[in-house]
Amino acid sequence: MGNALEDHLIALKAERLRPGMFVAALDRLWLHTPFPPDGFYVRDQRQIDRIGRFCTYVYIDPHKSEESLDIALPFDTLPPTLLAPQGRQRIEDELPWARQAMAVLSSATHQLVRDVRSGRLPDLNALQNGLIPAIESIQRNPDALLWLLRTAPENPYLYRRILGTAITAVVYGDSLGFDRTALLELGLGGALMDIGKTEVPVTLLAKADSLSPEEQGVVRKHVGHAMELVRIMDTVPERTAEMVSQHHERFDGSGYPHQHRGTEIPLFARIAGIVDTFDAITQERRYAPAISAHTALRYLHGQGRTQFDAALLREFIRAMGIYPTGTWVELLDGSVGVVCEQNPNWPLTPRVAVAGSNGHKAPHTTRPNRLNPIILARHSPGLGLRAPDLLALNP
Repeated sequence: MGNALEDHLIALKAERLRPGMFVAALDRLWLHTPFPPDGFYVRDQRQIDRIGRFCTYVYIDPHKSEESLDIALPFDTLPPTLLAPQGRQRIEDELPWARQAMAVLSSATHQLVRDVRSGRLPDLNALQNGLIPAIESIQRNPDALLWLLRTAPENPYLYRRILGTAITAVVYGDSLGFDRTALLELGLGGALMDIGKTEVPVTLLAKADSLSPEEQGVVRKHVGHAMELVRIMDTVPERTAEMVSQHHERFDGSGYPHQHRGTEIPLFARIAGIVDTFDAITQERRYAPAISAHTALRYLHGQGRTQFDAALLREFIRAMGIYPTGTWVELLDGSVGVVCEQNPNWPLTPRVAVAGSNGHKAPHTTRPNRLNPIILARHSPGLGLRAPDLLALNP
């Protein structure tokens, strides 16, 4: 991983801790330990021994640590969250682990952008470290991270896009049955696809009006900027590089920069085009309002025979669900809530966290049915409602 570790959360065996390190996260829930949940400094060997009785791995924040760190953790030796639950989990059981995974990935994402903007070469292994907990969480329950992604406070646009495309790509790949190496490559591609926009003038990215042809040409250069960075990094996997270079190519040849068509576009790049478009149109942009994830899938479906690989698009819709997790919906009885968990056996009846409805003053969860179906999907409810806390709800 080299020495470019500042501001990254680094997975480390408890036995390798040293005084002066700052422990930012654990391999288990804080409430199952006597340690302060805001993190703490390691002071002496006795404290290290105590940590080892509770945790196999911890996550170190080098930025807060009192000494410089020189820790190499190649991908093959990255720890699984050994004390996390194994196999598929309910969203309530996975959410605490997903929150830790989101914190680690967010830290890696912010450092990635800071490195690029300051002219430093991003640390690919650090980004891999940030993705591993997210991949593990998605393999246990893909809805948990999607819920956090769509209900958490808004991040600045570029950071949110990096998180959104990385997480959505991994969720899609998991649904397709990809192995861990492929999921890592998908996550890296999602994180790196738009990094070239750091070289595009902010005035163009924030412009509310339509771009002129000349301005569109400048924005489209973000693909080339990102590829220049990827070439310098030189350890980026080939399939990840294909995602970066061709995520704007389209199946009918209408994309850019090379107007490739059909299966000339590599598989991972075709996946990237679907993921990138879905995430982009569900975000607020200066020149276009966000649309609900349900409406975004309808839009993508309409482009299935032209811009996107129709077979891959069908699998993407299946992976996301007809009403994707995080979508605000209204039921026939007037209830308004947020889809929190998919029903793979019947996509029209996802689990919904209701924010309050007729006859139910307190938030609760329910499943639509034939007598009380979902009748409307929105990007936001427009009623000043906030997404309920799933851990406080009754099933």
